[in-house]
Amino acid sequence: MELSGVTLNGFTCVVAFIGGLIWLGLSWNKKKKKTYHLPPGPPGWPLVGNLPEIIRLKQPFQQYAHKLHKKYGPIITLRLGFRPSIIVASHELAYEALIHKGSIFATRPAVKGPRGKLFQDSQANIAMAAYCLQWRTLRRNLVSETLSTSSLKSFWKGREWGMEILLERLRNEAEQGAGVVKLIDHLRHATLCILLYMCFGTRLEEKTVRDVEGILREILLCLGKAEFDDFFPVLEFLNRKRRKRLQGIRQRQMEILTELINRRRAVLAEGKEEECRAYIDTLLCLRVEDGRGLNDDQMVTLCTEFLNAGTDTTSTTLQWLMANLVKDEGIQSKLYEEIVNVVGKEKAVEEEDVSKMVYVEAVVKETLRRHPPGQFVLGHAVTEASTVGGYDVPADAIINFAVWEMGNDPQVWENPDEFRPERFLSDEVDLTGSREIKLMPFGVGRRICPGIALAMMHVQLVVARLVQEFVWESKPGEPVDLTEVQEFTIVMKNPLHAVIKQRD
Repeated sequence: MELSGVTLNGFTCVVAFIGGLIWLGLSWNKKKKKTYHLPPGPPGWPLVGNLPEIIRLKQPFQQYAHKLHKKYGPIITLRLGFRPSIIVASHELAYEALIHKGSIFATRPAVKGPRGKLFQDSQANIAMAAYCLQWRTLRRNLVSETLSTSSLKSFWKGREWGMEILLERLRNEAEQGAGVVKLIDHLRHATLCILLYMCFGTRLEEKTVRDVEGILREILLCLGKAEFDDFFPVLEFLNRKRRKRLQGIRQRQMEILTELINRRRAVLAEGKEEECRAYIDTLLCLRVEDGRGLNDDQMVTLCTEFLNAGTDTTSTTLQWLMANLVKDEGIQSKLYEEIVNVVGKEKAVEEEDVSKMVYVEAVVKETLRRHPPGQFVLGHAVTEASTVGGYDVPADAIINFAVWEMGNDPQVWENPDEFRPERFLSDEVDLTGSREIKLMPFGVGRRICPGIALAMMHVQLVVARLVQEFVWESKPGEPVDLTEVQEFTIVMKNPLHAVIKQRD
């Protein structure tokens, strides 16, 4: 829920307010509105609700929501323009909504505003699409053809390629900078290489990877920054400069990714035997409603979603994890000891080895608890009016779930401020939430992230290889700073700079 990036100046606030009055007059429903028993929350302004207060925030939105939950309870209501936004911070209420009433809470809010129209087309989107037949077709294709166990195994050459790039870049930077490396840039690049291989079925040249990396970063940053016309789409004409800028980004996105799609088309047309069946291969032959195939615009949107969903979240999680290992040498030593016990000192960690490393898995889960990539899941909506915790959830409401709050609830987690992986050795926590919800960094229920197995495998494999290869220490005079800042994901305000030393 990226609201702290909303930008409005005084003039546009006034215009937006006047425009909102006009819009209200034009769209007012003549039928008497039903009175709902909504969860408690702060009072808001007429028409614009709590938007002015949120826009003026001088703190991360998560901190603001945390204060509201302490005041009003585990379920609260904010108003973003005309729509109520309900935020749940309770494990039990999340389970009620997403598991017990999963089919009702399985859809997404309608895509509105210029960002949504250009980059999150509901006709070619899995994360943000409404709960419908086409969404089920697209998701089923992704899960069965690309994210299944057998499919993931077929991409092993791509993972080896990514790991080679990561380790080589780290060694080169360390040699040039007295052992100091800035980790996040290398993590993001290597993760993208792996996903590009999965998406297009081949190793790409460095320039192409950098071109894709640049445009994906632009898209992520613009998706993470809301402006007034995202809440009041009728006022989009007041922000023409922004729309022109977004259209330019979309045009470059189409040019870069369409070229890669056409390359793959040509390869497949030649009938050559391929190493793996890439994600784009499945999209090129997929048929959706009425037997139609996907057009280039739709395939570009789906490929972008696939690449961005796995690149930023995975690299962000890895940086938080490594930052905590630098801060705590004891945890790093335990990790290395487990790696040596499983594979020895000579053999490089491989994918099948990671499944035997219970402490590596515990460190990853503790990272996801303390530093979830998103402190809220993507917003949910309801297919029909419903209730949660005895409160009404109207059909036009947005409902969200405070992942960070649940992962740091002192009633559920002992000493939640401590980074202590051992808690996951004595207590098996199911990230899918099928039995209970204690931790939901990937969401749960029908809209759970389809890439959960892929993400866990990538993070565990990369951290095992990084710890096996190097000793990680803090940069002299520069202690690790775990201050957070909101981009598309929650990232380190001051990226990790660490000293690496090759292990004997």
